[in-house]
Amino acid sequence: MTNLNIRDHVWHIILNTNANEKKCERKWQEVAKVLENHNIRYERHTVNAPGQGIETAKSLCESGIRHIVAAGGDGTVNEVVNGIMMSGVNTREVWMAVLPLGRGNDWVRTHRYPQRIEEVVELWCKGRFMQHDIGKVTTQTADSQTQSRYFINIAGFGFDADVIYDVTHNTSHFLGFNTYVLSLLKTLFSHKPTPIKVSADNGFHYEGKVFMVIAAICQYNGGGIREAKYAIPDDGKIDLIVVPAMSIPKVLKHLKDMTSGDHIDKIKEIRKVLATDITITSDQLFRAETEGELLVTGDYHVEVVANAVNVLTS
Repeated sequence: MTNLNIRDHVWHIILNTNANEKKCERKWQEVAKVLENHNIRYERHTVNAPGQGIETAKSLCESGIRHIVAAGGDGTVNEVVNGIMMSGVNTREVWMAVLPLGRGNDWVRTHRYPQRIEEVVELWCKGRFMQHDIGKVTTQTADSQTQSRYFINIAGFGFDADVIYDVTHNTSHFLGFNTYVLSLLKTLFSHKPTPIKVSADNGFHYEGKVFMVIAAICQYNGGGIREAKYAIPDDGKIDLIVVPAMSIPKVLKHLKDMTSGDHIDKIKEIRKVLATDITITSDQLFRAETEGELLVTGDYHVEVVANAVNVLTS
């Protein structure tokens, strides 16, 4: 851990005005007042379309900026992280804080950020930062093309990604969190386990049909589901969790356990290991997502970039 006097620096806030159904934009005046009250110097950079957060963070780093704030939801945090990691700078020189203005705000749960924005800013003023691990997923498509995406929270393969696919492609749902809940329930009853092969650098190997696979830096996903309760964001490892094919009644039986994270201990078929390098392959369609962002499909290589960015923690 490192303590930083945040008032010694100008912070560049990347504000996603579309986050949380544009409620993020409406909250900004409240946020700005709190920042003023705490004498925090900042410049605001507004983004409102997919990919703009990546380009803004990347451009800021390339121009010499090293103090960045992601203001929005988990998708905004994900884009800012990707911009930092793609910038080509020494990312260990970058300091990142988060103003959680989104809907799910899963990443901040691991770091125990307060819910009220005033308290988040007070936490920020304490200047307690950790060197946070970052994950990287590289997809190799059927035509041998590759595409990479970084993640600071969780990469989900199988069921998690199928839920995101339904959220993205089903326009008939209500707006808001109901969209995710309805897609989760719909996908639960339509999901078919996929035969895959998983291998890791620690000698771990699994072959068979799975419900889902999780590669975790932090613990929470899907609006508060504690998918990886043992994940530590600065241990230099990925928590690899393989959930084999399960019946719908068994999934429903353990829904409460999945919310608390106890499913890892109670479902004996689940395999959990620590790894730094993972390969996931399948002869069938097997979707993947990072922080709600669908990835191109194919075979996946997952690796960790240890202690990559200085990130505000509690």
